[in-house]
Amino acid sequence: MGSSHPRAGHVGAEGEAPEVHKLHKAVAHMARSMGRYGGVLLQAAAAWDGNVFFAGAAGNLTYGSQTSEISAADSFEVASITKMVTATVVMQLVDEGRVQLDEVWRSVAGGKLEAKVKAHVPTWPSERFGDFTVAELLQHTSGLPNYWDDDSDFIKAFEADPDRLWTTWELLSYAAEMKSSCSPQQRGRPDAFSYADTNYLLLGLMVEQLDQETLPKIFRRRVFDPAGMSRKDTYCEFLEERPAGAAPLASRYLGKLQITGKKQHSADSFAAGGIVSTAGDLEKFMKALASGKLFPINGHATLQKMMTWIPAKRGTGWWYGLGLMRCCQTGHLPGIDLEDQVGLLSRFWGAKPVGYVWGHEGFGGAFAWFWSSGEVERDLIITGTTNNEGRAYGDLVMTAVQQTRKLIPYPVSITS
Repeated sequence: MGSSHPRAGHVGAEGEAPEVHKLHKAVAHMARSMGRYGGVLLQAAAAWDGNVFFAGAAGNLTYGSQTSEISAADSFEVASITKMVTATVVMQLVDEGRVQLDEVWRSVAGGKLEAKVKAHVPTWPSERFGDFTVAELLQHTSGLPNYWDDDSDFIKAFEADPDRLWTTWELLSYAAEMKSSCSPQQRGRPDAFSYADTNYLLLGLMVEQLDQETLPKIFRRRVFDPAGMSRKDTYCEFLEERPAGAAPLASRYLGKLQITGKKQHSADSFAAGGIVSTAGDLEKFMKALASGKLFPINGHATLQKMMTWIPAKRGTGWWYGLGLMRCCQTGHLPGIDLEDQVGLLSRFWGAKPVGYVWGHEGFGGAFAWFWSSGEVERDLIITGTTNNEGRAYGDLVMTAVQQTRKLIPYPVSITS
């Protein structure tokens, strides 16, 4: 079945399969949108063995460059896909018995974590921000406010100084002054869901407190190395030096605004959104996560705990687990109206849903999805980025699923 690694502007070799040709054209078409701000990367691989059916790219690493064509092996900022990595580490710690999902945050590490936050953020309101659990942080039902909310004092400070390097403590200081997103009585219930990077800042601090290492070292030891990810192409931006020999870094855009590497975007790093990686490395992560390999104690059972879904309040068909997103659901989740679950995919394909994806997305068009079709031998991992928040990646992902599945011999002999 082989791999395909076209350079920018290429639509594939003469005589290639028509499905591959269509994917090349889809990638090139998307790269021409939004005024060509941001190159597009897409990879589709077999979930059972990592065999790459398609890996393509189109556009440039940076807008306006005539010499820096983007390639399928180049790196990009994955933004909130980082939350999946953070959640994976938290679940490992749960398996090890070092923290409990139902443990109240203020009691973690014998109260040392809360004391550390209070020491660095004297205004932290423990009476309001203390009784949520680890699971509620993972699932965004803690009631913590999001410092990224429109018109917040943080946004004003963020926009006023593009050259400011932000610390986690400064970000938590802004959150400390904001109102809770739900009442104490609502906390932990599905209707309390309110997506907030603040939750994952606390989880990152918790991980560092329990493991007594910096987050980049923890990610490397617990996730990147076990998954077989590159030591030079996957790293934590702003928290560690860019490794020597790292793959070229594609620029990410918000419309026409280039945001990659700007100091102010250190506010979107740490445990909530700071990883740089490649489509190939994200595929390795998703494969290791889906197989249970990253949970050496309880294996796939731990992943199933992460798949405790509640409505994500971002439109029909979207759900959130413990650090995982899910959409295009076709099976019936108990207690949830089936019609609400299946609406999204029909919008993509204009046909009945035939599966769903789980994984995570990141601001700027990054995505890492596991396509589950109900037939293990036809499941896929779709990774990449549009490198522009103005581009919706959904059609591209669904086209990849639709075309790639045609390339899979049926029946398939699974060897791993």
